[in-house]
Amino acid sequence: MKRRDAIETLFQMNMGTVRSACLHAAMKLEVADLLADGPKPVERIAEATGVDVAMLYRVLRYLASDGVFEERAGREFALTPLSQWLRTDVEGSFHPFAVSNAENGFQVAPQLLPAMRTGEVPFVKRFGQHAFAILLRDPEIAALLERGWQGIHGPETPAVFDAYDFKGIRKLADIGGGHGDVLVGFLERDPSRTGAIFDLPPVAAQTKKRLEAAGLADRCGVIAGDFFEEIPVDADAYFLRHILHDWTDEECRKILGNIAERCQPGNRVLIAECVIKEPNTPDIGKLLDMQMLFFLSGRERTEAEFRALLDSTGFDFVAVVPTDSMVSIVEGRFRG
Repeated sequence: MKRRDAIETLFQMNMGTVRSACLHAAMKLEVADLLADGPKPVERIAEATGVDVAMLYRVLRYLASDGVFEERAGREFALTPLSQWLRTDVEGSFHPFAVSNAENGFQVAPQLLPAMRTGEVPFVKRFGQHAFAILLRDPEIAALLERGWQGIHGPETPAVFDAYDFKGIRKLADIGGGHGDVLVGFLERDPSRTGAIFDLPPVAAQTKKRLEAAGLADRCGVIAGDFFEEIPVDADAYFLRHILHDWTDEECRKILGNIAERCQPGNRVLIAECVIKEPNTPDIGKLLDMQMLFFLSGRERTEAEFRALLDSTGFDFVAVVPTDSMVSIVEGRFRG
């Protein structure tokens, strides 16, 4: 690689904080919402948002160079396929996740190097407590993040059902099932199926309301509890999406061990997570792994690491089933 190309690439990487700050500013100003009914000149956007027009123009011009907006003649700006997903009024919007992630990230990022010297989680080093402790204490922040993760997870649900054959599973338990969209999809595809969702009490209460609204409460139980203590659910298969990556190996073994205590030989565990690709390969899973490193104690794992977790808790590794999303399905079968 020529020196000029190398420096330009490194410059782009080094300016990541600036790029994130520009995107964050546009989202906080809800520029995408202002453009929903058509292109507008930057002067009108500045007037509506109460910011300096010259600074706004430079930020939007830069974001347009990244494809976030489209700059047109006369300093007009329009939505693009990217910024459509920054609107606050669309189902599965990226807006709430990106705002929350950026605002926390700006505070946590400077803690990375100090945390690497001590082995601490950067988020804990900055705020003095686990991220989940803050979510449990502040329902408003938790609700914002939940909406944000729905924007991330939404496309995964149909991709999971397209990729994995759920044939033979009459009852599915979603552990840490949150919003309940996986169970809703599972039950809607076959009226003879039943299910159960297991999650913390505040989450379970909201999930129960959603199942009732969907007319599925009679076929799906909602159980509140803590998966580190016990998982009092019997099922043919246990589904965990973006659960294990939040936790250390020891904590994951506790979760899987509590599932194993309820299993009969042949029962399945289905883990929907990123599976880290081989070295030197571009991989969104490796980027999400940085999210785990900054904010939580867990990590994204390789196939070999999933095999080890399953084997140590009584499950035989069966396969990794890719989906048309960031996650794959790691399948294990309880050997008894």
